[in-house]
Amino acid sequence: MTVMKVYPAEGSDADKLASELFKVNGCISAKVEEFAFGIKIIRAGFVCEDKEGTDFESIVKKVNGVNEVQVDDVSLIS
Repeated sequence: MTVMKVYPAEGSDADKLASELFKVNGCISAKVEEFAFGIKIIRAGFVCEDKEGTDFESIVKKVNGVNEVQVDDVSLIS
């Protein structure tokens, strides 16, 4: 499982961006959170088969409206 913070680009709607993230194959959660000084981020979770090893960071960076991505955790699900 990969958990990351997704920072919307300036002027992007965080709620719409969260909906777009759910279109990424493997996205199981995308929750909008207050970050600081009125800035909103999206905390997103992704899963894949261990054999696949999907690079979700690169995939999410290509989604329209994403400014930056920060991976918080990568772990195995048992």
